[in-house]
Order: sequence, then C-alpha cells, then structure tokens
Amino acid sequence: MPGSHLAFLKAMIFASSALLSLCSYADGNGDDTRQESPRVIKLAAEDNWAPFANASGTGISHAIINAAFSRVGIEVKSIVVPYSRAVVMAKKGLVDGVFNLIKEQSTEDQFVFGEQPLFSATASFYQNAKMPVQAVDKWQLPPNTKVGIIDGYEYGDELNLLPNVHIYKLANHNQLINLLLLDRIDLAIMYDLVADQYIERMGVAANIEQTFTNHTGQVYLAFSKDNPQAETLAKLLDTGLSSLKQDGSYQKIMTSIESTK
Repeated sequence: MPGSHLAFLKAMIFASSALLSLCSYADGNGDDTRQESPRVIKLAAEDNWAPFANASGTGISHAIINAAFSRVGIEVKSIVVPYSRAVVMAKKGLVDGVFNLIKEQSTEDQFVFGEQPLFSATASFYQNAKMPVQAVDKWQLPPNTKVGIIDGYEYGDELNLLPNVHIYKLANHNQLINLLLLDRIDLAIMYDLVADQYIERMGVAANIEQTFTNHTGQVYLAFSKDNPQAETLAKLLDTGLSSLKQDGSYQKIMTSIESTK
C-alpha cells in the first residue's frame, strides 16, 4: 500500500475512534447510545468577510468546514456574528470554535489549532488612486501615515513594528473604503480576495488601487481552549480536510471563489 494511502487510512481510523470518544463525552457517562446520531458542534462565524464568510451564513469557509466535518460524522451549527464577538465567544467557551482566525503570535496562546489551515490569504495595502502614498513597501511609509484596519482582525506580527504609522480601527470594509475615498486615511489593509468583493460591490474599482503586500496568513478554524475536546476536534477537522483533498472536493470549493465575483 502506498505511504500516502496508509497515512490516510490511519487518519480515518483515528477519526472513527475520536468520534466515538466525542459521543461518549457528549453523553456524559460513557454510554454509546448517541453513536447513531452525528455529534453536533457550535461554531461562531463572522459576517463581513466575503467571499469566505457572509452575513447570510454562506461562503467558502462555511463550505469547507461543513464538508470537512461531514466526512467525520459531525454536524456544524454556525452562529453568524461580527468577527470580534465571534472571537470573544470562542475565548469564553460559549462556542466550540471560531471561523477564519489567522495563526500568529497573538492567537497561538489563546486557541487550539489543527495542523491544516483552511486556506492561506494575502493582505495588501490599498490607497486612493488620486492620493497615492510615496513608498515602495510598508517599511518605507512616510511619517504620520494613517492606516485603517478592521477592529479585531489579525494582520501579521509585523504590523506593530512598522515605523511612521498611526493605526485606525474601523468596524467594516465599507468604512475602510469610504475613508480612503474621503482622504481621511492614507491606506487601508485588506485581504485581497475580500477587497475585490467590496470594491466591486461599491463600484469604486477606478478609485481604489492595491499597492504593496502586507503579509500572507494561514487561516484556520480555531477551537476554544475551554473545550476539553478541542484537540480532538482539531484532529477530526484535519482528517476531514485530508479526505476532501484526496478526492478533489477541496479544490472544487476553492475554485468556486471565481464564481462569487
């Protein structure tokens, strides 16, 4: 048997045993009578990160997470809330996990992550085309550069190290783009595929332009450390993601991004 198939078989055996453990944990006394129905987990999903997560509870992240957990017999119930609230809910253990967390120093100590990210995402600086910033990269920004970001989002470990920058935290992408148009901020950091969605929706493609890259982050479904089953859930998600990638389902979901534009 090829090595990759053997590894996948071992992962599926783990998933089966882990799911039995989850059912026993959910039952509270080790009784296996709940094994006939799927284990249900509750996740907090953000409402303002199209095409990955929309206010309607749809998007690429939903498709990946639901499909991956379905492969290991787990049903997902998602609560759609603003991102900052989703993160707090997961920290407090009010939900089992939170969508679309970037793995970096500020989050690694607070959440449990699996081995596999949902996907990677690149964020760039965006500017008003009529008021371009004179800089070749983020380290060469002129003094007192006003940079807008979404409150609560992760933008890489280097953001706090940038010289000459004043950070303005805003509630959503519409505010970021409007403040760029009004010349109230000099730059906004947005994840590229997300920026494409909102710039197109607002009809301002001729006014807002992408400049240099901020960072590329690995995006995860992160699990609450208050959940004693967090490590098991993370491994089950890894198993489900591996299954999706084995038969090409993951690739089909990711290519569907183009159809959302």
